[in-house]
Amino acid sequence: MSSTPDSKLDSKLCIIKAAARLFAKLGLDKCSTREIAKQADSNISLISYYFGGKEGLYKEVMRNYALEIKASAQGLVEQMQKTEMTKEVFMYDLGQVIENIITTRQNNPEMSQIFSREKLAGMPYSKEIHKEIFYPLILNFYKIIQLGQKKGYVKESVNPALLFIMMSESIWGFYEVMDCQILLSHDCDEVSKDPAKLKQQILDIFLTGVLK
Repeated sequence: MSSTPDSKLDSKLCIIKAAARLFAKLGLDKCSTREIAKQADSNISLISYYFGGKEGLYKEVMRNYALEIKASAQGLVEQMQKTEMTKEVFMYDLGQVIENIITTRQNNPEMSQIFSREKLAGMPYSKEIHKEIFYPLILNFYKIIQLGQKKGYVKESVNPALLFIMMSESIWGFYEVMDCQILLSHDCDEVSKDPAKLKQQILDIFLTGVLK
């Protein structure tokens, strides 16, 4: 009996989910297709059939995650485009961007590990994913900053790309420190357990500043 479209989709998703767990734990090189198939309760031949092998599966795991982020951010982007910019709206929009990054990082610790390894390695497998999916989303952040500059809310000297890198990487870096459970991480327990407080702290540091 041939597989139905739904069963094929379920099989692919099972493989992707199992692969994400193992790639996060072991990395690409130490992860075997045999173990992925075992964890997914699938035939090992399906990895080659669906993804062209382990590296293709690795790319698909990251691409699938990127598409999920794109889908979750779409409503936020559309709402921002409909709202007239004021200083209050500018602060709110930046807060929404920060909240989205925090939520994404909290809900996907395994994918965060995978992408952190990718960055350290120079992004050999994810550059195209970044170009196709992530970068167009980031351009919407640029537009917020540029409009804020045009309205006089943001210094003209601020580089939108640098601000995004510093802000987003600070969130990812924060959670990496939390995951390590070193003494420094314990000093931030209260903030790490309350996304709203973390968002406000980031807004204070990057936008309103820390000086009285």
